[in-house]
Amino acid sequence: MNNSITINKLEKYCSLSERCKLDVIKKLNNLKTHIDQNKIIDHLIEKNYINEERYALLYCKSKFNLKKWGKIKIAYQLKKKSIPENIINSSLNAITKESYLESIKKIIKKKSESIDEKNIYKKNIKIARYLYQKGYETDLIWKVINDNL
Repeated sequence: MNNSITINKLEKYCSLSERCKLDVIKKLNNLKTHIDQNKIIDHLIEKNYINEERYALLYCKSKFNLKKWGKIKIAYQLKKKSIPENIINSSLNAITKESYLESIKKIIKKKSESIDEKNIYKKNIKIARYLYQKGYETDLIWKVINDNL
């Protein structure tokens, strides 16, 4: 496969959905090209097909709004994709404190209704465990749980 065909394929790949460098490198490896990956990545960054700040911001917003993930889980997943720490932090700051707390409250209310447990202590532990699994901070979880009692 020659350079222009590979670049065209990758431009189309990046146009379909937001991608990070690691996604494109995996795609390049799947294409089994013998072309200098750095040149192709540099080209895609230069033409703004790859923008890790844009990717991280969109990733944060979508995982928070759609999957109701907490900041810990979002940050962890972005680190796995080799996104730099400063970009992760600035993207997480796009989630407002108010919407973050509101999300925790909604999850607590919904989970509380689905748990059939009479003992309030055990019920709260189950709720906290669920929120922790979704990537919310332990101290914040317990603060909201205790405020809502």
